[in-house]
Amino acid sequence: MKLQFAVALAVYAGTFAYIYQRYADRLAFHKYFSNHVLLFAPLNFLFTFFTRGKQAATFPARSVPGLEQLKAAYPIIREEARALRDAGVFQREPAKDEPGYNTFEKGGWRLYRLKWYSDECDASAKLACPKTCAIVDSIPSVRSALFTVLPPGARLGRHHDPVASSLRYHLGLLTPNSDQCALTLDGVEHPWRDGEELLFDPTYLHSAINRTDTVRIVLFCDVEKTQLWRPVKWLADFVDFRIVSKFTGADHKGRISWISAAYKPIYAVRLFVKQKVKPRSRLAYNAIKFSAIGLVLAGIYWLF
Repeated sequence: MKLQFAVALAVYAGTFAYIYQRYADRLAFHKYFSNHVLLFAPLNFLFTFFTRGKQAATFPARSVPGLEQLKAAYPIIREEARALRDAGVFQREPAKDEPGYNTFEKGGWRLYRLKWYSDECDASAKLACPKTCAIVDSIPSVRSALFTVLPPGARLGRHHDPVASSLRYHLGLLTPNSDQCALTLDGVEHPWRDGEELLFDPTYLHSAINRTDTVRIVLFCDVEKTQLWRPVKWLADFVDFRIVSKFTGADHKGRISWISAAYKPIYAVRLFVKQKVKPRSRLAYNAIKFSAIGLVLAGIYWLF
């Protein structure tokens, strides 16, 4: 038992050190003790070390087949996104059943889902955006597709996405075309421009801000990480379609995944602790937080 624990500790320490040294921009070191970067370090080591070519925060869009079709169809996709904006689709309350995105929505960010790790776009999205959905559905490498909105003054805090099993693609649709509206990725600013694209690894630290008075809308896709070595790619596909696919809110029929259902009470408790306990006692807040993390790690150790 002691040997197993020592091996597990060595694996976590070694893989975290590898992941950590990749970053040019980082959170304060102590924050990683309560961050999923540490929790998923062994998995993300596989998804980054066993990658063909240069390992970096950004990739050429041409490295993923089919993305050139999205850029070529920019005027079509832009007009359907504009119609959704004009219809007020993005003007709604923050979601509470989106495990991956509810925190971002509190900062003003909004999404409209076209597809989420499925063979085809949602039926409702096909009705609202038939041309965009036809294009997206024709590209096998596109695993999820959303329209995402960053209103004037909105921002997303600095964060790492949990797993490096896929890449993130942005295509600017309706943007301020200004340096004041940008994604900061690993310390480098990438302003959004109409018709311009960016393919990146979202496990690098990134944030977003819109300091202009113009709304920003982009096509946001998770795409196949074609650079992975084949055996590791099989694992990445499993993670994407069996786990990441469950991190979503209600579908067009109002059904939510088991992960979203489980997340609702967790979110309620987390919100209570942050709003009620943290302001009164930082010690109590940290005790609760690290106890919860300890339970998760103990559960993982027990399973494996």
